[in-house]
Amino acid sequence: MSPATIPSWSSAASESIGLFYRKLQPIEIYVEDSNSEAFYFELLNRLINGDKKIKKIIPLHGRRHVVRHCENYQHKTPALFLIDGDLDLFFGNREQGKINLFQHKAYCIENYLFCFEAARELVVDASGTILREAALTEQEWNTVLNPLAQLKKLFITFAAARSAYPELKTVSHGFASIITQKGRKQPPAIDDKKIEKLDQEITRICIDKIGSQAWSNIRQNIENNSIGIPPIDGVSGKDFLLPLLDHFIRSKGCGNISTNSLMFKLAKYCSLNRLQELQKALNDVISGSNFVSH
Repeated sequence: MSPATIPSWSSAASESIGLFYRKLQPIEIYVEDSNSEAFYFELLNRLINGDKKIKKIIPLHGRRHVVRHCENYQHKTPALFLIDGDLDLFFGNREQGKINLFQHKAYCIENYLFCFEAARELVVDASGTILREAALTEQEWNTVLNPLAQLKKLFITFAAARSAYPELKTVSHGFASIITQKGRKQPPAIDDKKIEKLDQEITRICIDKIGSQAWSNIRQNIENNSIGIPPIDGVSGKDFLLPLLDHFIRSKGCGNISTNSLMFKLAKYCSLNRLQELQKALNDVISGSNFVSH
């Protein structure tokens, strides 16, 4: 049975799931994503101090449901509510002042999985014979990272388009729209010309919609807001970085794996350095303190 055909609870029903697990775990975790429990379970339990572990991740099927439940939550059981940064990153818009709501400072939680350490471990696992030191070099990883600066510029255009023409297709173009297969035995490669073409097409449509001066003003404001956003945080992890990593590790002999399997393995191996703020919030809430969104 595919994930799309697995029956799921409504957001309202999902909110009550925590009732059945309150005596079994130190905290309730509510997330946006559906069909992602195994990945969150693996990642978040790595962040918890001590022996207590999460037994159930509760998906509420969308950001607004998570925020609403956070606002209405009144039970004494500790709870943490996780939402993505999304394109709001480029506007500087964040949920402010909400108790135990944690908004990622990256596009989505999948961005944290995209790292050298996790990629190297997947290559070692797939080989079974190669030494860790030889599995992946810093130079090879830098080659993977090189296109991210240009992808960030594309996401600046996506963000500007959301303001200028909210109905316009942007991020959902996906990774397939900016890659080219250069040979039968070579992995698809990011195509700079395709990125430029997509950027120009979205720009043209937005200018036709609101005019060149209004578009220029919007895009300049977003560029200014984005100066402090590293490309590895500003580009969608789910829609662009994970497919990029998947193609790369396949070129290193890892073979084909499903997206869910890839995410689970990355959650198992990824560096926790970029997750320190989430780790602190998680353990503070477990200990009885509150985290206030900022």
